[in-house]
Amino acid sequence: MPNISNDGGPVDYIAYFTKQLPQDLARMAELRDELEKRQGAMTAVDKINAAKVEADEALAQARREADAMTAAAKSALAKAKAKELASEEREKALTERENAFAVTSNNRASALDKQAADVVAKTQYLERDLASRSDALTAQTAKIEADRQALDARIQSFQTKVAALNV
Repeated sequence: MPNISNDGGPVDYIAYFTKQLPQDLARMAELRDELEKRQGAMTAVDKINAAKVEADEALAQARREADAMTAAAKSALAKAKAKELASEEREKALTERENAFAVTSNNRASALDKQAADVVAKTQYLERDLASRSDALTAQTAKIEADRQALDARIQSFQTKVAALNV
């Protein structure tokens, strides 16, 4: 290191320029190079810090967007689940209505089948009753016709007797 305070003896400039100056210049060149390297490193650190800040901002923005997308997806999922539940409830209600309709329809069909069987039985009964009454009516008609012929024969016989008395 050079003596700045000049508290030593007189300086021998020839010895300084021949021996010390080249060493000092070399040392200064080294320091300059070191300073450039450090300044380059500091610039790189500043760039890295700036890039880190930008990356942090980009990460924060991406997180906000991801949170917004997550919230939207959760909302859509909740809506879809609500629609699914509503759809399941409607399907359950329709199934219940369908089952109730099937029961009612089966009951009505059974009642109609019973009524049809009753009508068939009544029809058969009425046909038998009609046939029996028709046979009875035919028999009575035949008896009435026989009685009428007998009456006509009696009247004819009576008229013949009355005509024979008048003569």
